[in-house]
Amino acid sequence: MENDKEKLGRFIDAVNSVTDKQVQDILAEAREERDRIILAAAASAETTGQRSLEENLKMTRSKYIRETSKAELEMKKQTLKTREELTAKLFDSVIKKLDEFVKTEEYPKLLEKRLKEETDLEGASICLSPRDMGLAERLKKACGGITVTADDSVRYGGFFILRPSKGTVADKTFDCVLKEQQSLFSSKNILLAEDSGSGEK
Repeated sequence: MENDKEKLGRFIDAVNSVTDKQVQDILAEAREERDRIILAAAASAETTGQRSLEENLKMTRSKYIRETSKAELEMKKQTLKTREELTAKLFDSVIKKLDEFVKTEEYPKLLEKRLKEETDLEGASICLSPRDMGLAERLKKACGGITVTADDSVRYGGFFILRPSKGTVADKTFDCVLKEQQSLFSSKNILLAEDSGSGEK
């Protein structure tokens, strides 16, 4: 009987030993699986967080670029508007000075000088502002009896010469000079506004 008991004890110990090993193996596998799950979850969270951060950065960068472009456009518009207003005031001042100048004795002298500088006036006509027709006889004498007529298109002074035989017009009016200068100022203002905008970048 004793031998049987010993055998039974050894058998139980062996079973317990195998069982303990199996339990330990199962627990070890469980711990490994747990660690894998934790690492995977952490990696996923990090990836998601990084993606979210990158998306937020892209959105912030895009918004900054849009806002900067909008601000630059508004600055260009305001710069151009200011320069246009200043240009308008400048030319208003020039026109007033011209109005004062045409009332002086220097004005008819200037017209006479300009006409004498012209060549081939035979058959030509001089067109003046209706306001300046009081100078017609004086200019005729200065240029050998040339035809002088009024033209409403001449507002600020000067004259233009019609040469019908040649089909040409020589514009010597103050109006022409003003128009050319205004065009140059406008072009320059646009370029300056663009330069100002690009200089802020």
